[in-house]
Amino acid sequence: MNILKKISLIGIVFLLVGCFSTETKNAEKAYKYWSGGEPPKEIELIKGEYYQSPHFTLEYELFLKFKSDKKWFDEFVEYNGLEIDTVGNEWKGWTKLPEWFKPDQNYLIYAKDQLDEFERSRYLRNPKTGISYIYETVGM
Repeated sequence: MNILKKISLIGIVFLLVGCFSTETKNAEKAYKYWSGGEPPKEIELIKGEYYQSPHFTLEYELFLKFKSDKKWFDEFVEYNGLEIDTVGNEWKGWTKLPEWFKPDQNYLIYAKDQLDEFERSRYLRNPKTGISYIYETVGM
């Protein structure tokens, strides 16, 4: 096969792969699509949804509900550079939340860069129950 045919074939495969979206309402699959691996033993997945656009750039939206120990969540916050959200509940208007995504006033809400008006992801934890929610969006 000559070089031009190889390049054309690679280009067609690249375009076709980029034309399919990824979507699930299965918590384990949502976690795997988001993280690239299995959930650690410190967390128990409860609910999850994940949607990745068909674009060749990484654009996705994740909704996850899980229970974890305090140490795991604290390490997650530190590793990701999260801070207590000072913006409030404005983030809820940026997307349609799944019916089961219902944190109450007992949740601490964390965010990444509070100065970035396009950063919409939020990470919530109820310190008494250990139940957490993640709403993470990239490029959408």
